[in-house]
Amino acid sequence: MAAIWEVLTSLGGETRYFYMNWIWTLRELIDWIVGGPGFTRGRRDDRVVRVGDTIDYWTVVDVEIGRRLTLDFGMKAPGTGVLEFTVDPVGSDCMRVAVTAYWDPHGAWGLLYWALLVPFHLFLFRGMTRAVARRAEALEATIATASPGNVRRDLVSPPAAEE
Repeated sequence: MAAIWEVLTSLGGETRYFYMNWIWTLRELIDWIVGGPGFTRGRRDDRVVRVGDTIDYWTVVDVEIGRRLTLDFGMKAPGTGVLEFTVDPVGSDCMRVAVTAYWDPHGAWGLLYWALLVPFHLFLFRGMTRAVARRAEALEATIATASPGNVRRDLVSPPAAEE
């Protein structure tokens, strides 16, 4: 569970979003064109998150360490969005990572925006959670075989194949 949380809390900044980062970059470009924060990237700390932190254009609105990370969407859009990551035990030795997007549309444009983008979000979030799980498994394997004090933390950085 610790490895999953470590990967999840490395979200954004130089690590980016684990899966299909070019789509995130495209959305940032669109946001920048319409006057939003767009390409704003960075974070206070590479690993630790706390309520009020800004991770790129997201704001951390809730953290339950090891269990839940809730982010408020900060880009321009016809509505208000929240992205929530949860980590839950499944059986004695497995964990489930889930991502849930909440959308509060502002009028008809907000409804249309969400209706058109739901299929893309489903695809993107499915890939994202799988990438988080793979990275966490790799991190756990590295920790299990590494000597104390010699653990590689670069496993949470995006491999080139997932860009």
